[in-house]
Amino acid sequence: MDCRAEFNAPSPSSFRSGGNIAAVLYPDCADKLADCVELLDREGIGYIIIGNCTNVLVNDAGIDGVVIRTNRIRGIVRDGNLIYSPCGQSISSLCAFAAESGLSGIEGLCSIPGTVGGGAAMNCGAFGRELCDVVEYADILTDGSIERFGADELDFSYRSSSVRDKGALVGLGLRLVYGDGFDIARDMKGYKLARQASQPQGASLGSVFKKADGISAGYYIDKAGLKGRRIGGAVISPKHANFIINEGGATSSDFLALANYARQEVDKKWGVKLQYEIDVI
Repeated sequence: MDCRAEFNAPSPSSFRSGGNIAAVLYPDCADKLADCVELLDREGIGYIIIGNCTNVLVNDAGIDGVVIRTNRIRGIVRDGNLIYSPCGQSISSLCAFAAESGLSGIEGLCSIPGTVGGGAAMNCGAFGRELCDVVEYADILTDGSIERFGADELDFSYRSSSVRDKGALVGLGLRLVYGDGFDIARDMKGYKLARQASQPQGASLGSVFKKADGISAGYYIDKAGLKGRRIGGAVISPKHANFIINEGGATSSDFLALANYARQEVDKKWGVKLQYEIDVI
């Protein structure tokens, strides 16, 4: 297997917490991803696949196992208004490529920090748009071979899909529409500024909880008077109540204790049961 490996690697979580990982594999193309998966499956070794780890919390004990990071599998290909994006491409660079190509449809996603793979798994969205709005198909490594699934086979819904259930995502085919590059770039700049104005800076995992019946989890957390609440180094952002910020030295346990406290308080006050948008590994 021709694939870079790192052992006893530090947690890559964007919350800047979590223990070390016993082994991390870095395939840089679809063939090497297939080799990694085939070898691990043959040897009966379990593994977790992640991209940029921007909405993934690594537990404080770390991971005594194998993680495959796909964030080096990149290289966008365009055919008219169809873009093929490998799983490791950052969503921001995908949006930039679309703007430069005069293709519209994903402007609102331009500030999402994750990769295409993670975005497809959770059907990421922002400003009223979701990734599934433009997905035509997905190439997924399933039982040792790459299979192509149409968008209607991927069970997209709010912050959910069946991509992970089918195997390891290799890439997405995205059908966009032609537009004016200047207008597209202008709109993306507007979305970026709006995101900067409404969301806190600093180490976080983005939105902690999903909307509840169409209402922002941040609304409930704010109304519960929890902005600024702290456990250890983790703080519910005073700027946006659905963000937990690492203000220095926060552990994953701090994050979970604070998130679960917020969830309990919202349930106690309104009977609303918030569901995590992040993954915990």
